Amino acid sequence: MRKLLVLLFVTGSVAAYAGDERQPVFVKARCEGLTSTIVLGWLTKSVTDSQKYRLVSSLDDNGHFETTVHTIYMTCAENKDVTAVATSYGIARCHSSKQCGSVIDGDSINVALCSSANATPPDCGRALFKAFDTYMSIPNRPLKMQELH
Repeated sequence: MRKLLVLLFVTGSVAAYAGDERQPVFVKARCEGLTSTIVLGWLTKSVTDSQKYRLVSSLDDNGHFETTVHTIYMTCAENKDVTAVATSYGIARCHSSKQCGSVIDGDSINVALCSSANATPPDCGRALFKAFDTYMSIPNRPLKMQELH
């Protein structure tokens, strides 16, 4: 019985630790139309459901200062059944609740056209997440944690 309890404790501890390894992601969006809102919702859902990332509601990683937070900046514009979505990626770090800095990688700018006639808005949101995940896998991406001292 003790071995079972120890095994459960260790398994639970490892699972909790693995959850802490997910990288924080903050999404800042200006998307107000119906399709834009759906695309944004699926992007944030994809981040939340990911095994690598976790969605945070603030640049300070919800009060965890000195943590580097990955950022997705998103702007949407709708015209009838077509939505243009521009994204760029960066990093941010806060030293206190009032002292935060962020840097955007200008080379990360990405544009997508989402049409409710050709592809569903959820597909666009998932594609935007995949583009972010692909960007994050670039071994020598320009932005590194040490740039925000």
